[in-house]
Amino acid sequence: MRFIVSVTAGTDDPTRATLGMIAANVAKQQGHDVTVWLQGEAVNIANRNVYDKIVGHNMPAMKDIVDSLVEEGVPFWACEACSKGRDVGEHNFLPNAEMAGMGQYVQAVADFDRSMSF
Repeated sequence: MRFIVSVTAGTDDPTRATLGMIAANVAKQQGHDVTVWLQGEAVNIANRNVYDKIVGHNMPAMKDIVDSLVEEGVPFWACEACSKGRDVGEHNFLPNAEMAGMGQYVQAVADFDRSMSF
């Protein structure tokens, strides 16, 4: 199945952010095709200088989860408007991160088999 996992929390709610990334990682480990959509504060997860500092309450390390997803080739789509407002972009992106617009996200929700939101 194809999953789009939408994450809206980042540094502002590290536990919810981590839960979203865990869901993406579990879906990938189960053999599904996964894309991660990051919007709002979640775009900081795509920032290679920030993601490893996001630590959820009683959660596994965000760094380990994200590194696993990157290693598996999971794309991270960072909301363009949200990223620009937080100085996140090509100069500090993770290897699998790219800018995406709301239209790309909405089309993915329509095309993919499942959508999960955190």
